[in-house]
Amino acid sequence: MIKIFIATLLIKSMFVYSQNRITVLSAENHKPIPYAKLILKDKDYYKNTEEDGGTVLDKNEDVSEIQSFGYENLKVEKFQQTYLLQPKFNEIKTVEITKPKFEKSFNVGKIKKKDIGFSALKRSWLVVDLFKNEIPDDKIYIKKIKIPTQVHKTIKEATFNLVFYENINGKPSEERRKNIVVTCKSGKNITEIDLTKNPIPFPKEGLFIGFEWIVNKQNTYSYVTDIHYPDGTKKENVSQKGTAPTFKGYESTISNVMANDNVNWHSIFTAKTRKTAYSISMQLELTN
Repeated sequence: MIKIFIATLLIKSMFVYSQNRITVLSAENHKPIPYAKLILKDKDYYKNTEEDGGTVLDKNEDVSEIQSFGYENLKVEKFQQTYLLQPKFNEIKTVEITKPKFEKSFNVGKIKKKDIGFSALKRSWLVVDLFKNEIPDDKIYIKKIKIPTQVHKTIKEATFNLVFYENINGKPSEERRKNIVVTCKSGKNITEIDLTKNPIPFPKEGLFIGFEWIVNKQNTYSYVTDIHYPDGTKKENVSQKGTAPTFKGYESTISNVMANDNVNWHSIFTAKTRKTAYSISMQLELTN
């Protein structure tokens, strides 16, 4: 009797797990889409698939939209265990194909680790900063990017999206121009992204560049902290979950840092919110 009861419970558990697990695939070749972004209905946070394109939804979570760079956004009308995303095909424009000469080298941005940190809990966000092009040369390319990252000791490696947006009159463009999935090691490091083989054109108006957290099991860690409330009270030894990695910022005279909470773009450091302005700690190595 006990054996039958245990077996029944096991079957039910497996059934519930399989019902809540979903997989996101490419409609073109049915290959898994790693780190696809799941917008959840009536939630102020999002989730991402794992490297294998799958994830498990909690009981109270329903997907309203699925997004992934290079694919059309998919509006979800009913629950399915497998979702297919259609590749996005942009209109081909006439462009002048040029290659870098690699004769000169310039740096834009700074690497500082102390002033401020950008971190994410379950509710995550996307943060970018404006990197201006003040170099007189006609054609400039990004050949390397350096970013200070910190990954919790319980995580061997973390991943994040390095995102690029055009500068449209001082604001990020609606469409993401480029997306690179970056892996960073445990601990405090300067994570380098080498673009020498595929340098990115750096336009005269500059680019908004930043990071988007990938909220999945791989990047999630637990920690204990004290929570301080506005009325002066505090709660000690509270268990929390965070999303790796943590990024850094430094004090600056003017801030162009903007964030997106899945709804719209807004400035983080304004006179109303903070007296001090900050910039993202990131350095671009450029060439002609």
